[in-house]
Amino acid sequence: MAEDLVRILITKATSILFQHVQYQFNQLVNVEAESNKLIKTLKLIQSTLHDAENKEIVDQHIKTWLKDLKLTSYDIDDTLNDWNMAVVQVNGNTSRSSLTNKTCLAFVFPCFYSKQMTSLMKVAIQIRNINRTLVLIDARKNVFRFDSISSSQNESQVGLVEPLNVNATTSYTDPSMIYGRDDEKEFILSKLTSENGSPIVFIYGMGGIGKTTLAQVIFNSVEVQNRFEVKLWVSGLRTPINQIRGVNQKRFILVLDDVWAEDFNIWKPLLIGLNEGASGSKIVITSQNEEVGRRINAIKDTFMHPLRVLSDEDSWTVFKRFAFAGKSEEFCEKLNEIGRKVSDKCGGLPLALEAVGSLMDLKDSKEEWEHVLNDKIWRLELGDRVSNPLMLSYYNLPSVMKRCFCYCANFPKGTKIDAANLIQMWISQGYLGYDQTVEMEITGRGYLNSLVRRSLFLEPERDKDSGTILRFKMHDMVHDVASYLMEDECLTVTKMPKEVEQTRHLTVALEDDTAFPIPHRQLEKLYSFSIQSFHDCPEMVGTDCVTLPHEFFNNFKYLKTLDLSRNMLLVIPNDINKLKSLCYLNLSHNPLYELPETVCDLPNLQTLKLFACYHLTRLPQSIGKLEKLRHLEFDETRSFLALPKGVAKLTALRTLSKFVIGNGDDVACSFRDLKNLNHLRGCLVIEGLEQTDASEAKDAELEKKEHVSDLHINCGFAWSVIDGLKLNSNLEVIRIDKYGGQRFSNWMVDLTNLKKIRLNEWTNCTSLPPFGKLPFLKVLHVEGFKAITHVGSEFVGVSSTTLTSTTAFPKLEKLKFSHMEVWKEWNMGLMNNISVMPCIRYLNLSHCDKLQSLPQEVLALPIKKLRIRRCTFLKQRYRNESGENMEMVSHISNLRIQ
Repeated sequence: MAEDLVRILITKATSILFQHVQYQFNQLVNVEAESNKLIKTLKLIQSTLHDAENKEIVDQHIKTWLKDLKLTSYDIDDTLNDWNMAVVQVNGNTSRSSLTNKTCLAFVFPCFYSKQMTSLMKVAIQIRNINRTLVLIDARKNVFRFDSISSSQNESQVGLVEPLNVNATTSYTDPSMIYGRDDEKEFILSKLTSENGSPIVFIYGMGGIGKTTLAQVIFNSVEVQNRFEVKLWVSGLRTPINQIRGVNQKRFILVLDDVWAEDFNIWKPLLIGLNEGASGSKIVITSQNEEVGRRINAIKDTFMHPLRVLSDEDSWTVFKRFAFAGKSEEFCEKLNEIGRKVSDKCGGLPLALEAVGSLMDLKDSKEEWEHVLNDKIWRLELGDRVSNPLMLSYYNLPSVMKRCFCYCANFPKGTKIDAANLIQMWISQGYLGYDQTVEMEITGRGYLNSLVRRSLFLEPERDKDSGTILRFKMHDMVHDVASYLMEDECLTVTKMPKEVEQTRHLTVALEDDTAFPIPHRQLEKLYSFSIQSFHDCPEMVGTDCVTLPHEFFNNFKYLKTLDLSRNMLLVIPNDINKLKSLCYLNLSHNPLYELPETVCDLPNLQTLKLFACYHLTRLPQSIGKLEKLRHLEFDETRSFLALPKGVAKLTALRTLSKFVIGNGDDVACSFRDLKNLNHLRGCLVIEGLEQTDASEAKDAELEKKEHVSDLHINCGFAWSVIDGLKLNSNLEVIRIDKYGGQRFSNWMVDLTNLKKIRLNEWTNCTSLPPFGKLPFLKVLHVEGFKAITHVGSEFVGVSSTTLTSTTAFPKLEKLKFSHMEVWKEWNMGLMNNISVMPCIRYLNLSHCDKLQSLPQEVLALPIKKLRIRRCTFLKQRYRNESGENMEMVSHISNLRIQ
């Protein structure tokens, strides 16, 4: 971790100091020699850090030395920030000519020097003092006789990460694939499906033993799905509440996963909940703490099932599934013996077997496998808190990923971590570099995927269309490793601590009766600060809202990441502009009406999150000053009317929740203000198209938004504007609402990379676009076409004159029609040489009340799931027993007609 920190500091020192020192300020503050000395000493230390970090785990003296180096490195980072801020104070415009003029003025007018240059002089003295400390640290390293590597080797170490494929698959497999638990699974299922016996099943065992995985397999089993009407899963419950009120005498199963609370009174609501359910309702609880089960058993009869470690053979089965993934048979045979020995060292713990197995999958030679087998970490006495195999996985991370992993100690155990949000936090901390022109989000996504692949991040939830990881969890044992490595740097408490000492990352998780905390002076060194109250934004603003005091932001000189979301905040004070180092600001789920204009005086702000601030009416007019802003998120801001004109200047933006076009006044964005926002990525929502015209649409240059893959347009029933659009061919998802034209736009079928289309409320359009031509289209949803009475061959996109064999909709998997109120007839009109929808699996028709029947060609397709709802004629024709054509749909395994 220290290795990457020093590497980043060298880069930062070079770019910040030499940008202004060599010519502008050196003759005044004499800082060039000191800055050169600083960088030289850092490079000397850097050359030994790879060896030092490999040895710190077995040598307490080296660990102490690295800790001192890290603390000094933080001081260096603070000083570099001070220098940068001092330069901004001297001249907000950092152009060389302007700075040179001010330097000359300092000789002519000494008073100018005293007022404008004092801050630079102070920083120069700080650098000198830090150099003295750093030289002493450098001298101490000689005692350890570390192996040194050259600067070029150091740079190559940075690249020791598997390819940064944003959506790479991982060796983490479906939870249903478990080994060595079949008998236990069947035994527990027999307890749950029996009318008699204990209503509560308590599964307990040490961390990483597989309790959650076993519970998932049982929860998703056919037996459970068929038996229970209501199925509930609650994770990470430290303080259980009654989760099963309102089941209304239905048979339910509730899983409380990873429970810790022992308080007798907390568990009493379970009795009430069980009484509300129908006979045979069950509760499954997993926990590391056997005493929890004993307390529950004292209230209600509970079956307690201990989970033991896996056998050697089952352990080997799990290990090799991860370690030999994608390896050749020859490779597996060659390393089989070493692999078994490594597997045995994991002690039968599935989590350890997955993590170490995933690590071995990245090793491609016998020498690398032997190195892991003989690693000193296996022999360390780390106590019960930290797992040796998981610590081994950490020390085998590339240096650039170690700090990213450890930062997750800031999240409470059991938290489902949002992937994009975490990457934004990594960026704010400088873990992904300081070059604003680099796509740091892609680098971060690669690191995150790698940590998932190594089984350090678990249970990844992926976007159904793109496969991108949306959320994941850290196992408690993995979290313990991160917390151990962060030691005093990361602190989570329930009220504001009086002393923070060396803490750099502070989380205050407020309890219900705790007053909102006021920060004190000792928090000046914090890099991350979070107050967690877990409130949703209220629909109505009440007296329980919080107004931050004016002195709230006084003591955060170096703060980079600030999360005040879900705290019922009503007003943000103007002195938020004191947070000059702030890069990440999360104010989501607060009842804010507006933000102070001073938010725009945060020169380093990269991420501004205002999600679900229902009452927010506008953004600050001077938002264009936030030149480094990369992510502006304000989804679910119901009272929001338009974007301020300054958004057009935010050319560094990668994320913009929606682009809201104003009504033509001078302070709101017009459509053409999108022109220079060409770094936007992912999803872009455009609203207010009815406020603009075709010329503005052309000026917006949407075709240059090459990284936008998902486009949502609300036309406001305009049609001329959208007909004149030019879109980039990289689009994969498009949604168009409230189109007022009578025909579709010609450019739609030219977007040949589209995978998902949704069209909604095309009230005047009389025919469907020829979507059958799109080669990659997988999902199509057509809704609210009020004027369509007939769907025929034009929809397929292949004419009767086609001579060669062809396939329409070659990749389509899901097709949905809804609210087609005058639609009467659906004919495919296919020739013998044309096939259609060979991949279709799901067909849904809803509120198509006048549709008479479905084409025989469609019903002959490999449909697995058919839903028909509020379609009078179709219901009569295809419903069970009485339907005249029910035999035409009898082969569909999942059929529902309502």
